Amino acid sequence: MEYPDLVGRTIDGKYRLTRELGRGGMGTVYLGVHLGTERPVAVKVISPQFMQRAEFVERFRREARAAGRLRHPNVVDVTDFGFSELSEGPVAYLVMEYLDGCSLGEILDEEKNLPVAWTLDILEQVCSAVNEAHQQGIIHRDLKPDNIWLEPNRRGGYTVKVLDFGIAKLEDYSEEPGGITDGHEIAGLPTIQVHSGVTGAELEASTAAGDGLATLVAEPRSATTSSSAEAETENDPVSLPGEEKTAIYITPIEEDAIQTRISDPADVDPKVSVSRSLISSHSSGGLTRAGAVLGTPLYMSPEQCRGDVLDARSDIYSLGVIAYQMLSGRTPFEGDYKVVMAAHRDLPPPPLVARRVRKKMRWAIEAALSKDPEKRPQTALAFSDELQARADGIFGLLRRSLVIYSEHLPKFLLITAIFQLPVIVLTVLQIVLSFLRVSNIFSDTTAGILLAGVVLMLTFMSAFCSVFNVGTIVWIVVQYLKMPLRPVRLRPALREIRRNWKRLSISGIVAAFVPFVVAFAIFAIVFAIVWGVLHLTSMLTGFSLQAPLVGLVVGLIATLVGFFFAYASTMLVIPVAMIERSSFVQAFKRSRELTKRALATTVAAGMIMLLTPMILAGTLSALIDLAGKGIDPAAATEQARTEQEQPDGVHFNASGDESGIRYSIGRQSSVKITDDRMDTPKRVKHTLLESIFQIIWLPVQIIVLSFSAIIVALLYLKTRLAGGESMDDLVDRFDDESRPKKRWQQRVRSRRLQSIRPQSEP
Repeated sequence: MEYPDLVGRTIDGKYRLTRELGRGGMGTVYLGVHLGTERPVAVKVISPQFMQRAEFVERFRREARAAGRLRHPNVVDVTDFGFSELSEGPVAYLVMEYLDGCSLGEILDEEKNLPVAWTLDILEQVCSAVNEAHQQGIIHRDLKPDNIWLEPNRRGGYTVKVLDFGIAKLEDYSEEPGGITDGHEIAGLPTIQVHSGVTGAELEASTAAGDGLATLVAEPRSATTSSSAEAETENDPVSLPGEEKTAIYITPIEEDAIQTRISDPADVDPKVSVSRSLISSHSSGGLTRAGAVLGTPLYMSPEQCRGDVLDARSDIYSLGVIAYQMLSGRTPFEGDYKVVMAAHRDLPPPPLVARRVRKKMRWAIEAALSKDPEKRPQTALAFSDELQARADGIFGLLRRSLVIYSEHLPKFLLITAIFQLPVIVLTVLQIVLSFLRVSNIFSDTTAGILLAGVVLMLTFMSAFCSVFNVGTIVWIVVQYLKMPLRPVRLRPALREIRRNWKRLSISGIVAAFVPFVVAFAIFAIVFAIVWGVLHLTSMLTGFSLQAPLVGLVVGLIATLVGFFFAYASTMLVIPVAMIERSSFVQAFKRSRELTKRALATTVAAGMIMLLTPMILAGTLSALIDLAGKGIDPAAATEQARTEQEQPDGVHFNASGDESGIRYSIGRQSSVKITDDRMDTPKRVKHTLLESIFQIIWLPVQIIVLSFSAIIVALLYLKTRLAGGESMDDLVDRFDDESRPKKRWQQRVRSRRLQSIRPQSEP
């Protein structure tokens, strides 16, 4: 059918059409210029010959309504809609922003597959747009790479735009009289004769799933009809080989995806004529009823292939297919459209094969491709968030932590230093008491009691202050990531600490000691079981087994494993108590739930947070000890001579000086108790080295604690995203706490709340 050439013509006295951009089944898209502003726009014009058909006019109205309702940076902006009289007859037009980039389909044609980072960035923007549409009650129904546009943003990047909501389903459309007629003609519309038992024609040409056609295969049910709105009345229906009582009409290659429909067999009488109207001029209900199949086969959901009533989860399946193709370079199913649609309905997708894609990320895509909509992510944002959370493991978490740490290093160090002030004071007091002890101002007994009390206070105060330190940094990091335009300030976080210090301190301190209690219990149980079994075996068999030693080794291994898992399961207690204001018991349950979503990453993060300070402390202690030996070479020589006199092996001194219990493990194991005391110079030197270590360790501890708190905050967000949880509650949390007083802040907050509220709500 010939399309009129409208280049150079003016539409509705407002838009001059300068160049043709592309054609579809309903009309042509032109590059136009708005005469009033001289702004370039894209104008979609329905061809005059289609204006006589009510279904096309109604579809065009519906497209304008669907697109006009969406206000989102990742949805193409529709600015105008109307009708205009031309010499060829009346036309309808839709005015959109002009995009001069390229489609994702064009990129995939050349690149085949994309890196993970690029894939995630594109999908994040697409899912944001689709989620906005779903909240407005709109289902796209034809998501595919050709409908995803990458628009250069003049800053070296791009903005993703989702196009063609033309076959979108508006949930709030009401069923009005006049949908698909049951064997009756609609005035002015041609009719087709439904044939039954047609045989012969093969569906080889124009039916491949890769050609972008919205074709469909019907189940071999009697009296089932599928028609193309563009097909002329003289076109003969054809059937699938071997299928009887099924009439299929092929959508021509230039048609839009909406053109193919399969109706329920109960709606059709094979002996009567059926109008080719998809919808009446009053309603789109017939287009969205059960039995309508719209879309592109490569990306259609199983329920879409069956002709079922669709919801938002059908779009999520299409997003899963797009993600699969972007990473692997191919869609899950390929070939003839009949094979593709049957595979979407019945077959599991082939395993995703792609380099540098983590297994859990593949699982997230497989979940989106589930045949059961209940097993898919329930929102587009949940799918995007899960992909983001599964894309990186522990190394990605550490990399992001370093980036955030470097951006706000002074504030993080200041926060940690403030909360470490009591620890610093007690450390100085410990150093002073140590020097008073070696100076014989106090007796050894008195000094020992005082030092023991200070060390005990230091232990509890370190745990207490660390809880508040982690809680404050978690608050700041979460706010920074969820509201990046808001300045990072300490006062709101400190106010939150002051409000919830009881809940936070109880949860945090108990969480700090739970792993040790669990480890002790595991050791006792495992040691008792192993020792008892080996002892009993020795009695029955007569073989001498080192039951205590074996029990000790096995118990220590089990203790380490249990400790790390217990520590990992309690790592998120502080963020949960701080952000979600959960009680003690709820915080522990919630932490365990979140940890299970990323157990390997959580355990790895816990090991890094525990082993890093141990390694640093051991290295620092060794360096200081070497420096001390360098200061007193005579003492080092004497120590070497003494060790040579000992039996060959490894020697341990329990007290750290030259008195106390000395162990030697080697060819001649021995235990010696020595009574000789260090003289005053040696005691002063020993105390001095310990004091130097504690003084140097304080700033190192501040750096390590602040960085560990950032890891905990990112882990909390990662596990929430891995579960597909919405982050709107976090934004509301910070909005409530900020209490905006300025009018522009109130307007921004009001607009945000409107954007996340479903349209059905008042």
